[in-house]
Formats: sequence, structure tokens, C-alpha cells
Amino acid sequence: MKIKTFTASIALMALMVPSYAAEPEDIIKYRISVMEAYGGHMSAASRIVRGRVDFADQLKLHAASMNDIAGTIDKLFPADSDFGDTRAKESVWSKPKEFVQSVKDNQQAAAEFNSSVAGGDKAAIEASFKKLSDSCKSCHEEFRTETE
Repeated sequence: MKIKTFTASIALMALMVPSYAAEPEDIIKYRISVMEAYGGHMSAASRIVRGRVDFADQLKLHAASMNDIAGTIDKLFPADSDFGDTRAKESVWSKPKEFVQSVKDNQQAAAEFNSSVAGGDKAAIEASFKKLSDSCKSCHEEFRTETE
């Protein structure tokens, strides 16, 4: 009797939880928001690493955030999101192996930067930030349309 009650409860809960099938336009808007957040952290970290602002105590926040976001980038470009108001080039979908490798390179660079920041060695932080910046630029050159 308890199993039937449990099963019925699970079935009822499944009916109560809405199922969300995201529209491609919403996926694109979400992707843009996430990538803008990544760029914002990158810009803030750049100012700290280059000594332009004295917020070194916040560098860990930016490094950790970029590391977390980098881990999601590969999921932000599903097959049905290759149209409309997006800066993603067709090469994201026409060269999937190259795109995945570029994302992996960025994920590795973000992880290295995060580790360097945690370690506190200024030279390591600067070197890993350059590597991260270069991985962003490389991906953008191949897979993102520049704004005018």
C-alpha cells in the first residue's frame, strides 16, 4: 500500500512541475547575457591585473566566476540557435570539432587563471590571464562576428 501511495505522489508531483522547452530566441538571449557577464568579469579582472584599479581583493570573485561560466559555454550553442540576433558565426555549427576545442582551451585557461589567483603569485596571475585573454580572442576571431 505504501508503494502505491509513493508512486501516486511522484506521478502527481511530475504533473505539477512545469516542463520548459526553451524557444531558440530565448536561448540566444540567454547566451548573450551569459557571454556579456563573462566579458564583464574579464574586463574587471583585466583592470585589476594591469594595476589600473585597487580591487585586488575582488580578483578571486572574477576568476571564480569566469571559471564557472567557462564550464557552461559549450551548452550555450544548441543546433537550433544559429539564427537571428546573435554574434555567433555559422562556423560554430559548421566546424563543431574546432569550436569544441576552442571552448576546451578557454575552459582550461579559465581554470589555470582561477588557480593562479588562488595561489597569489603575481607573475603566474599575469601569465595565466594573458593565456585566458588569448583564448578568448582566438575563439572570437573564428566564431564571433565583431560589432561595427
